[in-house]
Amino acid sequence: VWQTVPTLLDMLLTAAEQSPSPAPLGGLRLALLGGDWVGLDLRDRLIALAPDARLIALGGTTETAIHSSVFEVREVPPHWRSIPYGVPLRNQMFRVVDGRGRDRPDWVPGELWIGGAGVALGYRGDPERTAERFVTSGGVRWYRTGDLGRYWPDGTLEFLGRADFQVKIRGHRIELGEIEAALTAHPGVRDAVVIAVGQATRKLAAAVVTEPGADLSGVEEFLSERLPSYMLPDRVLVLEAFPLNHNGKIDRAALRRLAEAETGDPARRAEPPATPVERVLAGLWAELLGVEVVGRDDGFFALGGDSLLATRLLGRMRAAGLHGADLRALFATPKLKDFAAGLTQGDPGEAVRSIVADPEHRYEPFPPTDVQRAYWMGRSAEFTLGSVGSHWYWEFDGAGVDLDRLEQAWNTLVRRHEMLRAHFDADGNQRIMPEVPPTRIRVTESADGDECLAELRERLAHRVPDPTRWPLVAIEAVRYGGDRVRIGFSFDYIVLDALSIVTVFAELSALYRDPLAELPSVEVSFRDYVLTAGPDERAVAADQAYWSERLADLPPAPQLPLRVDPDQVIRPHFVRRETRISPDAWRTLRSRAREHGLTPASVLATAFAEVLSAWSARPDLTLNLTLFDRREVHPDIDHILGDFTSLLLVTHRPQAGDGWLDLVRRFQEQVWSGMEHNAVSAIWVLRELARRTGRPAVSMPVVFTSALGISDDLTNMSLPFGEQIWGI
Repeated sequence: VWQTVPTLLDMLLTAAEQSPSPAPLGGLRLALLGGDWVGLDLRDRLIALAPDARLIALGGTTETAIHSSVFEVREVPPHWRSIPYGVPLRNQMFRVVDGRGRDRPDWVPGELWIGGAGVALGYRGDPERTAERFVTSGGVRWYRTGDLGRYWPDGTLEFLGRADFQVKIRGHRIELGEIEAALTAHPGVRDAVVIAVGQATRKLAAAVVTEPGADLSGVEEFLSERLPSYMLPDRVLVLEAFPLNHNGKIDRAALRRLAEAETGDPARRAEPPATPVERVLAGLWAELLGVEVVGRDDGFFALGGDSLLATRLLGRMRAAGLHGADLRALFATPKLKDFAAGLTQGDPGEAVRSIVADPEHRYEPFPPTDVQRAYWMGRSAEFTLGSVGSHWYWEFDGAGVDLDRLEQAWNTLVRRHEMLRAHFDADGNQRIMPEVPPTRIRVTESADGDECLAELRERLAHRVPDPTRWPLVAIEAVRYGGDRVRIGFSFDYIVLDALSIVTVFAELSALYRDPLAELPSVEVSFRDYVLTAGPDERAVAADQAYWSERLADLPPAPQLPLRVDPDQVIRPHFVRRETRISPDAWRTLRSRAREHGLTPASVLATAFAEVLSAWSARPDLTLNLTLFDRREVHPDIDHILGDFTSLLLVTHRPQAGDGWLDLVRRFQEQVWSGMEHNAVSAIWVLRELARRTGRPAVSMPVVFTSALGISDDLTNMSLPFGEQIWGI
C-alpha cells in the first residue's frame, strides 16, 4: 500500500519507468493519494507498472480530519480537467454554496463546505478566524474550505482549485486551474503550474514538466485555440521537475521567484511616487488599470491603458483635485513623473454632471441620442444605402441546450433591464413599456438541419425590425441532429450598444446556470442618463466652436472606385469579411505600440486609413470612429443597457516624408483632441457642414469600430448554451 501526496507517487513512477523489470511495482495493490491535485496521467502510468493496483484519490482539509472524500480512478476521460473529489466518506458531508451560503445547482461552481464527524472545534487561540471559517447552517456545523468545486448530476463532486488561485489581471478574473488544464492537454506536457507574477504589471507565467523528447514549439498556438487571449501565459518555463516544499507539495512560492527572475519583473525595482501629486495620480492609475503598484517611471500605456481608460482618468483626476491635464499631454508624456509634472493640486471638483434617477416618470417618452436618431432614419429607403438596420447577430451551437431554461433566463433579464422593453413612437422618441408579454423562443425541429439552419441565418442576419414595434431583439433556435441546438440572437443597436450586449450575454449566462444568481445593481436607467448626464451648455458651446473652425478644411470621405453607384442600390445586402492576426503577431504589435506610447486601436485604425487612402481618389480622408461613450456618472453605469454610442470624425492626412510612426502618432493625436471636444457629436458636425455648403446632406459613411479596451469577453465568451460559431 502506498499513501502520499501525488508528487511523491509521480517520482516513484518516474524512477520505476527507468527499471528494466517488466513490472517493477507488481506487488503494489493500492495507491492512496491526497493533499494536492492528482495528475490525470498517474492512473495509466501506475497500471503500466502495477497492473493489479487500484488508484484512490482522497480530498479534504486539516480542519476536517485530513480526508473527507474518496474517488477510485478507473478511467480518465479526455475531457476531464482534473481527478474529481468523488463522494463523501462515511459520516462526512459536502456542500457547494454561493456567497450567501445557498446551495448551487449542478455544474455551477461555488465554495466547498465540509460537515460531519471530522469537523474540528476551531483554531486554538484564534477566535476570530474560528468564527470566520467554522459556521452553523441548518443546524449543522460546517467548515468553509475556501476551495472551489461543483457537483455533477450523478452526485460526483469536482474540485476546481483554491479560491485564492483565482487572480485578476487587466480586469479579468482568471482561474489558474483552467490554464493548467489546457496546458496538460498538450501531448508534450506531463504537468503544469500557472502563477501570477509581478506587482505593477501582473502577468501570467506557466511552468511545465514535459514528456521525454517533447517539442513545445507550438504550445502558444495550442493554447490560443483553447483559451481567450487574456488567459494566455506571457512566458512558459520548461523544468525537469517542480520544486517541492517540506510536505512534498509543489512549492508555488519558489516557482514564483523563478518566474520573476526569468521575466525580469520591473515592479520589484519600481521607484515609488515622490510628490503628493504623483501619489494621488499613482493611486488613480492603479485603480483604473487594475495594477497593485505604480512607479514613477511607469507609463500609462505600458501598464495597459487605452483611449477609453485615458478619458475616464481625466474625469477621476478632476474629481480628485488634479488640474491642468488633457489627453494630448498624457499622449506626449505617458510616464507618471512626466505627466504629473504638468499638474496642479487643488480642490476636488465634479468630473461630469451627476445622473439623477427619476423613477416617477420612467415610462414617459424621452428623446433619442444623435446616433439613435441616425439608426432610426437609416431604415428609410429615402437615404442612400437605406432600408437597413444597424444590428448585431450571433449564432451559438451546442448539445443538450435547455431552451426552456434559456427562455426563463431571458425573461428575467427583460424584467430587469428597461431597454429590453423599449420601442420608438412615430416621432422618433423612445419609451419604456412597464410590462411586456413573456418572450417565447421560436424553435424549429429539423432532422438534418442544413436547410433550416440556412433559413435561420438568412432571416435573422439581415433583419430590419420596425422600431415602433416591440420586441427589438429576436431569439430563435433550430433543434437538429438529435440533441444539437443552433440559437440565433439578433440585437438592434438602436437600443443596445456593444457593451450592453456583452452585459446581456454575461448576465444571461449567469441566470442560465443559476436562476437565482446575484446580479449587479441597476438603480438608474438609460432614460435618466440621456435626460440628466449630458454636458453643460458652456461645454457644448465651446466644442461647437472647436469643430466649426475645422469644417473648412475637413477632407471628404474616402473616394473609392466603386462598381455600382450607391445611390442606385435599391436593397443593400451587407456581408462580413474577416481576417485573423496570429497570437504571436498580436502580442508583438501590442508590445511595440506600448513602447511608443500608442494604443493598439490607433495602430489598427491608421492601417485601415492607409489602405483606404491608397485606393481613394485623393490621399487625405475623414473616417467616422465609434466611441463607447459612457460618462462615469453613477457606480452602476457600466451595468445599464442602452445605446451610449457616439461618433467622432478623424482625419487622415499623409504628408511627404512621413514614416509609419508619424502617421500613427498624428492619427492618435487627432483622436484624443476630438475626444476632448465630444460635447457635440459627429452627426452635429455633419449637419453643420451641410448647412454651410448648402447641400441637402453630408455623410462620412466609412466607419472604424474597435472593441479593444471595452471587453475581451466580446470575442472570447464561454457560454453555457453553446459555442459562438458565426456573427455579423
